[in-house]
Amino acid sequence: MNNCCVKSIELENYRNIKHTKLEFCDGINVVTGENGQGKTNLIESIWLLTGGKSFRGSKDKDMINKDCSFARIVAITADDSYENKIELLIADTEGKKGRYAKFNDGAQKRAVSIVGKFYAVVFCPQHLTLVSGSPSMRRKFVDGAICQIYPGYIKTFKTFEKYLEQKNSLLKNCNKYPVAEFKSTLDIYNRNIAALSFEIYKKRKEYIDLLAVKAKEYYSKISSGRESIEFKYLPFAEKEEDFYSLLCQSIDADKRAGFSTCGVQREDVEIYIDGESAKEFASQGQQRSIVLSMKLAESDILKEICEINPVILLDDVLSELDFKRQEYLLENIEGKQVFISSCDENRINLASSRKYLVKNGEIECI
Repeated sequence: MNNCCVKSIELENYRNIKHTKLEFCDGINVVTGENGQGKTNLIESIWLLTGGKSFRGSKDKDMINKDCSFARIVAITADDSYENKIELLIADTEGKKGRYAKFNDGAQKRAVSIVGKFYAVVFCPQHLTLVSGSPSMRRKFVDGAICQIYPGYIKTFKTFEKYLEQKNSLLKNCNKYPVAEFKSTLDIYNRNIAALSFEIYKKRKEYIDLLAVKAKEYYSKISSGRESIEFKYLPFAEKEEDFYSLLCQSIDADKRAGFSTCGVQREDVEIYIDGESAKEFASQGQQRSIVLSMKLAESDILKEICEINPVILLDDVLSELDFKRQEYLLENIEGKQVFISSCDENRINLASSRKYLVKNGEIECI
C-alpha cells in the first residue's frame, strides 16, 4: 500500500504568509503557534493540493494576501514510487480570477483538474458539529469525500447545480414567460436534473453504505462495545423515473416558493445511537466519537478504493478531544503522513515528530 505525502511546499502571498519554503517528514508534522498566526493557513494550503475547495468555506480571493493580486502554492508530493510537482495559482485580477493548477509542469488548467493526483483527509473543529448540524453539513461531507474517490462526480454535481440554478431562476420569474414556453423549458430542466440526480444518488448510496459499516466498527471500539451507531440515508428517490415524476409533482409548490422545493439538494443522512436520534439525544462526547469514527472511516474508504494512504490533516482538533479520543485517533493514523496544528505543542505527546512554529505568517522548523 502506497503512502501519499508532501515532501515540500512553497507559499507566496498566501493569506498572511508572504513567502515560505518548507520540507516535511513522512511521519508526524506538528504546526504550533498562537491563534491568528497562520497555522490553519498552512494546513489549508496542503488541503488545496487535492483540487478541492477550502475546508473553511473561503472564497478564492480570500486566500490571497490583502496587498497582492495572486497567491501561489508549489508542492512536491510523492506516493512511495513517484514524485510529482503540483503548482496552484490563485488569481484575482481583471483578466484572471479563480484557482488554476499545473501538474508536473503540464498545461495550466482549472484547479479541479488535479483531483485524484493527491489525497488527503482533513479534520477541523467545524466537523465536530457534523452530527448536530444541518443536513447541508452532512451532504457536504459525503459529496466532498466522493469527489476525491471519483473525480468524475465533480462534473456531474456541478452540472446538476447549473441546471438547478437555471430552474430556480425560471421559477422565480415564471410570470414573465408564456405558459407554453415556461412548461417546456421547465420540463427540459426537470429531465436533466432527474438524470443527474440519479447519478448523484447512486454514488451517495454507495459511499454511505461503506461509511455505515466502517464508522460503526470504529465507534464500537471507541465505546468499548457499550454503544452502537447506525446511518440511514434519506434519498429523494431511488429510480430515475421516480426522480422525474416527483419533480413534476412539485411544480405548483415550486412556483409558489419561487425555487425547487425538493430534490437531492435537500437530502439528509440520519445518524442513530442505540436506536435513538444522535442529533437529539447524543451527548457532546458521543457526538465527537461519532465524528471521529466518520473521519477514520473516510480515510479507510479512500485507502480501500484508491489503494493509497491519504495525508491526514488535523487542524486544531486534538484540543477539542479528550485524552482517550486523542490517543485513539493518533493510534489509528499511525503509518501515514500527518499534519497537526495546535496552540499548545505540549498537549501533543509525540516522541518522533517534526515541529514548526508559526508567528505572524513566518514559519520555521524548530
